[in-house]
Amino acid sequence: MNVFFDVQGTLLCRGIPRPHAREVFAELAGASHAVYLWSSAGAGYAASAAELLGVKDLVLGCCSKFAPPVTVDYAVDDYPDLVNHYGGYTIVPFDGDPGDRELWKVAERLRR
Repeated sequence: MNVFFDVQGTLLCRGIPRPHAREVFAELAGASHAVYLWSSAGAGYAASAAELLGVKDLVLGCCSKFAPPVTVDYAVDDYPDLVNHYGGYTIVPFDGDPGDRELWKVAERLRR
């Protein structure tokens, strides 16, 4: 399954990485899911986020939300519009809390 994660508000808040991104992405990749980062700010911004999050080696691609390179099977976003369109999970926006565990909910849903 191609799983697309939004960047701003979903994985980053004011440049602070959401906790557990690496562990969750590793679990998804280990379960044969293809993980992508996308952003309305473009592919370059998504690639910078992959570096900041320490997940560059676990992400198959970074792109604009307007030009995904493959079919979007599952979207993870803090705004429901794309989730409603593609299917997926509307995540609680990240507010910088170092104890945040919201990304684990994505992994739990995709284990089913």
